[in-house]
Amino acid sequence: MYVNFDPNRDFLTAEDIKNCTATPEGFLVGNNYQRAFARGKKTVFHHALTYISGLITLPRGSNMSQIADYIENSGSCRCLSHFISTSKWKHEKVMENTRSAAIDLLGPGGSIIFDETGQQKYGPDSVGVSIQYLGVIGDTCAAQVGVFASYCVNNISALIDYRLFLPESWINNHKNDEEFGVPVEKLEHKTKPVLALEMLDQFKGEEIPFSYVQADALYGGDSHFITGLYQREVAFVCDIPCSTYVYITEPELGLPERQGNRGRQPTILKVLNTTPVEVKWLADIQKNWDSVDVRFTNRGIKTVECAEATVWRRQDGMPVDTPIRVIMIRDPDEDKIRFAFTNIFGEDLHDLVRKQANRYWIERNFEDAKGLCDMDSFRGRGWLSWHHHIALAATAHLFLLSVWKYFSKKGKFLSLDQIVKVIRFNNPLRQLSAEELAESINKVNILRAKMWLGNMKKCLKKRWDNAVSWMSLLLDIRTGLTS
Repeated sequence: MYVNFDPNRDFLTAEDIKNCTATPEGFLVGNNYQRAFARGKKTVFHHALTYISGLITLPRGSNMSQIADYIENSGSCRCLSHFISTSKWKHEKVMENTRSAAIDLLGPGGSIIFDETGQQKYGPDSVGVSIQYLGVIGDTCAAQVGVFASYCVNNISALIDYRLFLPESWINNHKNDEEFGVPVEKLEHKTKPVLALEMLDQFKGEEIPFSYVQADALYGGDSHFITGLYQREVAFVCDIPCSTYVYITEPELGLPERQGNRGRQPTILKVLNTTPVEVKWLADIQKNWDSVDVRFTNRGIKTVECAEATVWRRQDGMPVDTPIRVIMIRDPDEDKIRFAFTNIFGEDLHDLVRKQANRYWIERNFEDAKGLCDMDSFRGRGWLSWHHHIALAATAHLFLLSVWKYFSKKGKFLSLDQIVKVIRFNNPLRQLSAEELAESINKVNILRAKMWLGNMKKCLKKRWDNAVSWMSLLLDIRTGLTS
């Protein structure tokens, strides 16, 4: 581990900021994003450029109307809404470009990190919204959750793919519902580990040059996910729950002897020579812990203690033949022990612990993409609009990383939020004239008035229908009484 602590290193100057020519347009054109937004002879690339510029330069939580008002040559609010919600450009092609650009920027040999994140919703009228656990608040709530993949090299990480998680309860309630525009082939419940394996298959098909896979305990604790990684012949370092059962000696399967002279002969194979234990028991009996520095932080150097063991895991209640390495990581700052499975046997324990610690960087991805690129402030409801927004937010985040790399090569050390300040300085928002501001306000108020009139008509119609129904009922009762 090395970092430059020289107090005389170069600092940012006013000339550095003025000479920074990085723009979203230059990044998108330089990485051939135009083809992803082409539809025959037509293109919506200009809307993509406007939207990404708005995500970066406007305050968090801005809407289409504000993007249309303050971003140069943006077009109307309605055009932008159509671009996100119903336009048929392929978000998959955008993410293909993003993956290619991320590898060009960060280099080969990185790790693929899987994790999920979401957005709290305050109503059920959005695709995939159900009562489910949301990590950002640490509790269950009405939420929309996606499974994401990040590509990480040398503590720099970029989001390269995602899948929307559709809970089983949501699927059951919306099987015949076309309101959200979910493609028929996608309208099925898949677990988060299954979605992660789907993305991994795509990465292998595209020959993404990654060296190993990482995931948290939700994925590592799923024995079928681990088996899927073995089947795909990829190296992995995946966290597991402390309650995971393993065998500490190689299990021998066989038919147990019949107890007594009565009853049938046993026909179900069982482990004869050992019993499974929870991995936390391994930490309890562990006496030899090594100390290892895993990364630099604002407070200094993050140091943990580690140990390891070779075990045999279980799947569906039965042992798996292949031995696996379990890593135990004790964090003195958190008074907590983490556990991880890995199939990498020819590498030093300290290096594996540092690899496990890389999972932190996808959390930083989520923090930056949400805080700086508005990834979780989307108000759309449909399948297409969610996928479009996330693709553009991930692309905006990669653009910020590219500017960060530009400054770091010059010896200038900036955080991503400082990069945003530089971008905003060099790409100022359009200043509205009094006439333009009045026109913008009037447009919004006209739309509000139309919505109010429409809702009022529905309300009055409902009341009228109820009144007619009651009148018919009273007439029927009166007729019955007089006959």
